Amino acid sequence: MFEFKTDASKTNLILKITCVFWIFTKLFCYNLWHTDRLFPVVPPFDFLENIPNYIHLTLFYFALAGIAFVGFFPKNKFVLGFTIVVEITSFILDQSRWQPWEYQYILTFLFFFFYHKNPKQFINYFSFLLAIIYLNSGLHKLTGGFLYTVWEGMMLREFFGFDKSLIRNIYVHYAGLSLGLIEFLAALGCLFAKNKKIYALLLVGMHIFILALISPTGLNYNSIVWPWNVVMILFILIVFYNATSTISFKNLLSGYNKIPFVVLGILPFFCFIGLYDNFFAFNLYSGTTKHFSICVDENKISSAYQPFISKNRKICGDKNVISGNDWALKEMNVVIYPEERFYKGIIEIWKEQNPNSEAQFYIYQYPYKPEDYVEYK
Repeated sequence: MFEFKTDASKTNLILKITCVFWIFTKLFCYNLWHTDRLFPVVPPFDFLENIPNYIHLTLFYFALAGIAFVGFFPKNKFVLGFTIVVEITSFILDQSRWQPWEYQYILTFLFFFFYHKNPKQFINYFSFLLAIIYLNSGLHKLTGGFLYTVWEGMMLREFFGFDKSLIRNIYVHYAGLSLGLIEFLAALGCLFAKNKKIYALLLVGMHIFILALISPTGLNYNSIVWPWNVVMILFILIVFYNATSTISFKNLLSGYNKIPFVVLGILPFFCFIGLYDNFFAFNLYSGTTKHFSICVDENKISSAYQPFISKNRKICGDKNVISGNDWALKEMNVVIYPEERFYKGIIEIWKEQNPNSEAQFYIYQYPYKPEDYVEYK
């Protein structure tokens, strides 16, 4: 099981799985790929603003068709390159699309474009990508933000239903750090160990738990990453379960191969000092990213916003609140892009579209004390 005679057969299977799950995921968050929605479209550059909706939709459908074609005819380099260009163009038109799974799938296509005639090198880079995802994800969980918001809040209180006295036990509290540590060590094993089976099984077990946590039988949260967790299990088993050799850093550091090595192996660590975007550094479920909320008076905004309004006296007092993340999840089925410049872009668009709303805007971070809520005018 999961044994392959050649790297070419392994590469083809990885590409086909990527195509299937990429199409499914894009369809599952359809509202992300057009502009006919309430949630603002915030491109990274001003000159990309006001691109007509038909351009966004055309790119979306071309991308779907291209991904499907590549799945059946992976050796057609023209269609492969065209699909990559179309997807990257769509990607840069709205920062909400800068999701970690989208970034991973684009990189997979890029690796195949450059190394389709060298399957061994493709597997080398794809293995490196997977290991780096877990390495960074594990490191970002070794924080107080993860312990309080994800470990205690999501897992112990909401999922397992433990009472506060147990959760507040110091040993139980710090036990949560073991999750990030296990993920980090498993990533190191996939990078450097000769026999990777045990490390692969640890990561598979982690994904099974995540699926149980966020599935309909658990917290029923962030459904767009359910298929991503499934596909990661498949990739781990294909790439690492029966692997008996280490990743070749000699190849990773040769010639132009240094470029993806720098992008994946070096730049993500700048996220720890605030100089690199969280999702590009695979900072996932760590509890350390900034949050965004809008305090509103329901009588001064359009009724179209009603599905996204909730109560939160801690932030808004007598006003109601639109949580940026809840808004993104309900309308686009993706989490909000957790960067301060993105939030400021939303604020500017909100002011233009709702000039008389008298809304208040807050960007905040763990530990969520009232004095930590910064209002943006």
